[in-house]
Amino acid sequence: MYPARNVETPEAARWTWDALLGAAEKCQKAGYPFGLGISSCTDSVDIFGALFAAFGAELVDAEGAITVNSDNVRQVLDYAVRLARFLSTDVYSYDNASNNRVLISGKSALIFNPPSAWAVAKRDAPHVAEQCWTVSGPAGPAGRFVPHGPFFWGVWSFSRNKSAAKNLIEYLCQREQVEARGNAVAGYDIPPYDSMTDFTIWERVEPPQGTVFNYPVRPHHHAQPVIAGAPAPPDFAVQMYNAGIMPLMVSQVTQRGRSIEQAIAWAHRELEGLRR
Repeated sequence: MYPARNVETPEAARWTWDALLGAAEKCQKAGYPFGLGISSCTDSVDIFGALFAAFGAELVDAEGAITVNSDNVRQVLDYAVRLARFLSTDVYSYDNASNNRVLISGKSALIFNPPSAWAVAKRDAPHVAEQCWTVSGPAGPAGRFVPHGPFFWGVWSFSRNKSAAKNLIEYLCQREQVEARGNAVAGYDIPPYDSMTDFTIWERVEPPQGTVFNYPVRPHHHAQPVIAGAPAPPDFAVQMYNAGIMPLMVSQVTQRGRSIEQAIAWAHRELEGLRR
């Protein structure tokens, strides 16, 4: 689907959440269930942020209105019920290291994660690392979305030498310095500008060579970066994110036996509480 070169394949176009569901069933039957957590840890929030976005399902709109009671949200929850049948029962207690551990132990066929899991496998379980490959996220009815966790550099308002600090940030964001840092971390850090995704580090990393080539979002992926909680206003979205509303909403129907309508009502109450 995703070779280590800038090319769009017919197989990639068929990489959808429905295709993932079929693969999850086959891998579960073979004894290698997907390591997709359904807990409040940030990895789980990111996974379900991308899933909800792929179905066009928003919990809160850009104006701050609670919009969880929608058909798109119902479609996501219906999909989650079908997917959860092929996951192990411990996914409800996952922390951010759980999916890494299950991959590195050779007990899972797929996780959603930056290549840190691969890097640890390269160190501790080379036979697993050499079978790893990074691909873009599956596509849904509303498009293809990839979880992102952006970070920002800034200068304190009380800094004694703001001009020097700003110059340092500008220097560190220049191409040569960004590439040097990318080489040092085997391509783990995504550059601040799309024009820098042509660094060769993602082609050279191994084993196998090119294993993380498709880690940065590239034009031929036809994917969009997404932050779970968007498009809600930032002060509202960060509360939703930290509370893990989306995966916990899924667990209402997949673990606790509640109906989709009950899960939506639960989420609405939680969101009302956060807004207050």
